[in-house]
Amino acid sequence: MRKIIPVAIAFLAVLTLAQAVRTAKPSHNLSSPGDDAARFAGAWRVVSMTDTRADGTEVPDLYLGAHPVGFLIYEATGIMCFGGMNSDRAKWADEAHGTRAELAAAADGYDSYCGPYEINEGRKTVTHHVRVGLVPNDVGTDLVRNYEFSGNRLKLSGTNALEPGFKFWTVTFERETGAR
Repeated sequence: MRKIIPVAIAFLAVLTLAQAVRTAKPSHNLSSPGDDAARFAGAWRVVSMTDTRADGTEVPDLYLGAHPVGFLIYEATGIMCFGGMNSDRAKWADEAHGTRAELAAAADGYDSYCGPYEINEGRKTVTHHVRVGLVPNDVGTDLVRNYEFSGNRLKLSGTNALEPGFKFWTVTFERETGAR
C-alpha cells in the first residue's frame, strides 16, 4: 500500500501538469491580438512565390523556382513553422542515400525555419523569430514580413535575401483545409 500512494500522487501530478499545459495561455506577445492575429492561426499552403525586379517585373522565385510547394503553420500559442521546396528538384539515384552532390542540390531548392512569431497589426507586419532553420545564418534572427489578407489568402512580402536588382519578394498562401 505504501508503494501505491507515491505512484498515485505522481500520476495525479502528471495529470495536473498536463492539464495546465493544455489550457495555458500563450506567454508570448501577439501585440494585442485582434482580428488579424486570429486569422493567422492555422495551416497555409504555398500558391506562388515571386521576386520583383527594380522595374516592377515579377519573375518566379529565384531560389524555389516556378513551381514551389510548401506550408506555413501558425499556432495560436505563438509558434510558427515554414517549409518550402522547389517541386522540380532532381530525385536521388539511390532513394535512401543521396551523394554529397545530391544532398547539396536538394538543400539548394529547399527552405525551412521555425520559431515564435509576433504580429504588429498597426504596421501590418509579422515577425518570425527564427530558432531552428535550414540556413544556419538565419537562426537567432528576426525576419520581418509585411502581410495582407484577401479572402482565404495570405500574402507575405519582404526584402531580405534578395539578389541585386530586385526590390522585394512575395509569397502567396491559401488557407489549407486538409480536404484533398
